[in-house]
Amino acid sequence: METPWAYRKGKGFLYRIPAGIKLLFIFCLSIAVFVLDYYFIFIGIAIIFLLSVCAKIPPWKLLKGSFSIIVIILAIILFMSLEINFNEVNPIKLNNEGLVSSVLLGLRMMVSFSAGALLFTVTSMCEILRSLSTAEKFLHLERLKLSLGISLMLGFIPKFFEIWEDTELAYKSRKGRGNLVKLITLIPIIIDRLMEKAAVMAEALESRGCV
Repeated sequence: METPWAYRKGKGFLYRIPAGIKLLFIFCLSIAVFVLDYYFIFIGIAIIFLLSVCAKIPPWKLLKGSFSIIVIILAIILFMSLEINFNEVNPIKLNNEGLVSSVLLGLRMMVSFSAGALLFTVTSMCEILRSLSTAEKFLHLERLKLSLGISLMLGFIPKFFEIWEDTELAYKSRKGRGNLVKLITLIPIIIDRLMEKAAVMAEALESRGCV
C-alpha cells in the first residue's frame, strides 16, 4: 500500500527541477487558486493533471489520504447551502449562492491538497532541505536554522500519513472498535510517535549533511 504524500523515485523532468522552484510554484499555484477568480480552479486542475501524467503518476492517486478533507468539505457544503428557519412553512431552504460558494471552496481545497501531494511525490525531503538551506544562506539567516524547522514541518505531512496508517493497521489487527473510540485511542499514540519521529528526523538530516 502506497503512503499518501510519500516520495516515489522517478526519472521524469519533474524530478530534475530544483526543489526550491517546485516549492515556489506549488505555493503560488495554491495561493492563486484561492485568490483569483473561480475559473483558475479549473486551470489549476488541468496543470496538476498534466504534471502528474508527465511524472507517470495516476492523477487520482494524488487524492489518496484526502478522506478527512472530503468530510470537512461536505460539512461546509451542508452548512453553507442550507437555510433553516423553523418559523416558516418550509423550514429548510436551499441557498444557491451558498451552495456554489461552498463547492468552489471545496474544489480549491482539493486542488491545493493535490498540488502538495504531487510536490512530495516527486521531491525528497533532503532535496527540500538543501534548497531551503541555500535560500537561508543567500539571505544570511543561517543562525536561525529556519531551513531545518521548515523542512521538519513539511516532512511531518507525509510522516503523519505513514504513522497514521501503521497505527491504524496495528489497531485493526487487535480488533479495536471503530468510529469515535478509534479516534480517541489513535490520536494520542500518533502525536507521541510524531514527536519522537521529529527528533529522529532532525538528527538524521543533520548527520547526513543536508543542512
